[in-house]
Amino acid sequence: MKRETKDNILMSILGITFFLNIIVMNLFPPTIEELVVVGYAILGIGALFFVLSVFTLRRKGTSNVVASGVYGIVRHPMYLGAMVMFLSHIFLGQNWIVAISTIVGIVCCYLIIRSGDQRNIEKFGDAYRRYMRSVPRMNFFVGLIRLARRRQPAPENISTSDGW
Repeated sequence: MKRETKDNILMSILGITFFLNIIVMNLFPPTIEELVVVGYAILGIGALFFVLSVFTLRRKGTSNVVASGVYGIVRHPMYLGAMVMFLSHIFLGQNWIVAISTIVGIVCCYLIIRSGDQRNIEKFGDAYRRYMRSVPRMNFFVGLIRLARRRQPAPENISTSDGW
């Protein structure tokens, strides 16, 4: 099966799981209010990733590898944001159907990300391979550490002898 067809199927499943979660969350309201608050906080974090990635792509375009902004931390911030927003559904829905649907949605996002890496290698070649080596796929914390290391100035050459 062609990658484009697989991606379309995954995106369709992703949409179905999203709408299924919304329907179930409306039919069966949550019972633990504290978890709802946690869910909204997680939803906000995911939405922030998503919005930052959209603004970065609009500003930088898609004709070159974008390695700045949130794309300097993780390679797929839009899908990472979607995965985090899906995770919030578990706290907002508090229902086993929502939990299973969320897992399916997150797996679909992950598979789309892997496919996206292959598509970008085909489109950008070695430039994307270098980007892949310097920026993690989804690990935000590793991405922050790598970004901080890239921004640190190189240490000056310090001689171990007195020079006398």
